[in-house]
Amino acid sequence: MPNVPVPQQLVNRESSRGRNTSGSPSAQRGTKADAGARLTVLFVDDVPDTRLMYQRFFEWQGARVIMAADGVGALQAVLYERPDVIVLDLAMPKITGWEVLQVLKKDPRTRRLPVLVLSGQNARDSAMEAGADSYCDKPCRPDVLLAEVLRLLREPSPRRDQ
Repeated sequence: MPNVPVPQQLVNRESSRGRNTSGSPSAQRGTKADAGARLTVLFVDDVPDTRLMYQRFFEWQGARVIMAADGVGALQAVLYERPDVIVLDLAMPKITGWEVLQVLKKDPRTRRLPVLVLSGQNARDSAMEAGADSYCDKPCRPDVLLAEVLRLLREPSPRRDQ
């Protein structure tokens, strides 16, 4: 894997290594406001090798990674783990990524949560219309995906500001 510089937004390795030292919920969730906090990413994909590849790369870069194999697990993880960003596949069993996206964007508790769709369905326009904040085609190199996640979190989005 190429050595990608670890941005300050992802993790400050000299600090408490992601431990909550301030007692604030934002420190636990890894928001960029707390320089010592870790970014928390939820990866939702039904292919175990895909989840594992991205998990290893993002953890190697200092992120906290949560994984879900289907839409049901994704919706549970969003409420219990409170990720900073979701990387969501569209084609999954039980509840599809399309349905997860619809639920997330309609719920006031999750509508501002950034969602990056990662799909091999060539559905960029449809995903963006459905509420995705960003889109990457599969296959996608882990370093490219990380860069897009960081760009998504760094840049303001009118959709998330509503």
